[in-house]
Amino acid sequence: MQDFRNLQVWQKAHELVLVVYDLTQDFPKEELFGLRHSLRRTCVDIPAYIAEGSGKASDAEFSRCIGSALGLANRLEYFVLLAFDLKLLSEPSNTKLSQSIVELKKRLNAFNRSLRT
Repeated sequence: MQDFRNLQVWQKAHELVLVVYDLTQDFPKEELFGLRHSLRRTCVDIPAYIAEGSGKASDAEFSRCIGSALGLANRLEYFVLLAFDLKLLSEPSNTKLSQSIVELKKRLNAFNRSLRT
């Protein structure tokens, strides 16, 4: 068991949550319980799964949580694409988020490999 706050992958995921909350703040009111909510909920669940996994009894259980976080990162990547296509995100915001998500996915994959070896 380790403190999730010390994990770089959790720190990056948490930073991404803060960015998503900031960038979705000005979404239209009709998206309050639509895409805005989906982006925020999905993004929050990523570091939450990392935190949950850090308290598991085995690396195998931790790895399953990281796998779930990776699946959510893929979902988030789609939601960002959809928000951009719907013109809710600007090109620079889309690029920033997309790059951050790709980087997080790489970190999650690398961390998961280290847990399985």
